[in-house]
Amino acid sequence: MLLKILAPLLLWPMVGSFAEETNALPRILFRETFDPPTTSRWQQVKFDALTDYRVVTENSNAFLVGHANGTASAFATKLEIKPAPAMTISWRWKIDRCPTNGTDSVTRSFDHSGRVFVAFDTFIGPPRAINYVWANLAKTNATFDHPMTSRAKFIAIRSGDAQAGIWWNEQRDLTRDWAQLFPGEKMPKVVSIGVFTDSDGTSESVTGCYDDILLSAH
Repeated sequence: MLLKILAPLLLWPMVGSFAEETNALPRILFRETFDPPTTSRWQQVKFDALTDYRVVTENSNAFLVGHANGTASAFATKLEIKPAPAMTISWRWKIDRCPTNGTDSVTRSFDHSGRVFVAFDTFIGPPRAINYVWANLAKTNATFDHPMTSRAKFIAIRSGDAQAGIWWNEQRDLTRDWAQLFPGEKMPKVVSIGVFTDSDGTSESVTGCYDDILLSAH
């Protein structure tokens, strides 16, 4: 389970930088639509048996599906993006359901059907990361730490099964979230963006879908 929090660090230096810049505002720093499939720049990061990540097409739209069945691996891309004064991250996602008996506070049942993470540069210890998670029990907008380290911060974007099975559009002020979760610390460069669907603790079969991941500067 400890390896779960090391995913972004283990990616270094698997793939190169993919920052994109334009002259318009907002300035696009990273974009992934999975259409056409661009997953060659993404890497599996194994902690247990591999979660099955694959791009599928539905009604002419391509998106990433992560299916976990007692498995735990992240799917992420390595980046090297200097922080801008103001940054936002947006994405679309849905889940089929939360893992039965999954929790947001106990290591052995810390499984989630949907998670989008941003990892930041680090030299010592596990990487600092902001995890936007589809929580099992925590209330929406609640914040909490990974049960094994305070360097991995979580924000519950949605929670429970009531909104499962529907695509939802999300947008977060990454700069503000960093200031809230790591008060007094200067934001380092972004070194990884990824997703994580896992159920190695609960041994459940769960699915998370992801699309239109966008990091932008304002």
